[in-house]
Amino acid sequence: EKLQRSVDEKKRERNVMAESRKEQWRSMNELSDKVSEAKENSRRALYEMRKSMPRATSQGLDALKNIVAEERLQVGQQYFGLVMENFELLDPKYQTAVEVAAQNSLFHIIVDTDATAARLMKRLEEDRLGRVTFLPLNQLNVEGVRYPESTDVAPLMEQCITFQPSVRVAMEHVFSRKLLARSVDVASTWSTRSNMDAITLDGDLCSRKGALTGGFVDTERSRLRAHLNLRRSEEALRQLELENAKLKEESTSVDQKVSGVMAEVQKLDAKHANLEHVIGRVE
Repeated sequence: EKLQRSVDEKKRERNVMAESRKEQWRSMNELSDKVSEAKENSRRALYEMRKSMPRATSQGLDALKNIVAEERLQVGQQYFGLVMENFELLDPKYQTAVEVAAQNSLFHIIVDTDATAARLMKRLEEDRLGRVTFLPLNQLNVEGVRYPESTDVAPLMEQCITFQPSVRVAMEHVFSRKLLARSVDVASTWSTRSNMDAITLDGDLCSRKGALTGGFVDTERSRLRAHLNLRRSEEALRQLELENAKLKEESTSVDQKVSGVMAEVQKLDAKHANLEHVIGRVE
């Protein structure tokens, strides 16, 4: 009777674990679908990102991922990546103004020195892998800027973005002579007075050289928006892949436990059958 109770208990444990395993399989299938969807979202985001830049730049940036690894450059110390990877908007409303202010400088690559830039340029040239512009921090010479004291304009770099101190000189190179203006009229006035480019929130640009650029801005085709979508999709994919790996590990553990319990059940069944056989012979 005691042996039978042990057999029944192990069988119940086996059934509970089997149900748990089935539930994990369902979860893994659902997660697998989510991973596939996230990969597709990431692929689309990357495609949109590439569409927003010159073809030669896109080729160069793709190649640099492998070159940086092959050259064993330290990311964050020697290689910092795209300008737009190195700042965050303080408010989404500044997206258009910042994008108009930076223009193609968004795709420039920040590195520590001209020696690093030369190494990367040599690799791109040798293998014909595209063309990019580098901003070596040790060579950038940014003159001090005195901003207007007016409530109608503000330094765009201080008003709109935040970044790490290590890349400040690169941000100054791109943004220091840019003003954020309340209106086109204000932008026109202060661009002339201060010898700086002035940009409105809508993206109207008054160049310090006198040119005025404005009109409709399609925010759906924004470079910063494409980059943000790419970052979000890549992060979502990374999290899902971590979750998937954890679930697979847990599933393997449950499989092993189920196998162990089933082996014990078989042993107990065999022992019980043998005991009944012995009892039968005695009777």
